[in-house]
Amino acid sequence: MKLTVISDKGSPMMVVSGIRKKGSRIEITGSLMGAWPAKMYITTGEFGGFLRAALSPGILLYVILYPFYLIAEKAGGSKKDGGAH
Repeated sequence: MKLTVISDKGSPMMVVSGIRKKGSRIEITGSLMGAWPAKMYITTGEFGGFLRAALSPGILLYVILYPFYLIAEKAGGSKKDGGAH
């Protein structure tokens, strides 16, 4: 798995190489700004906030529209930021 989070300028800010359960937490491994290895954790107490953010109406709409965004990007008709400004 490799997930790259980019800045508004298009440079990589974080590359996530793995997400797994570790004890009672979620461990996210990767690198920050392409240079610094990092292990980040979502605790049990923070997981509720993570779920609320991940299941917000805007994110759910993105999940529904994702196939269309993917087709548009593969067709070359969309910028990497989804064309939103």
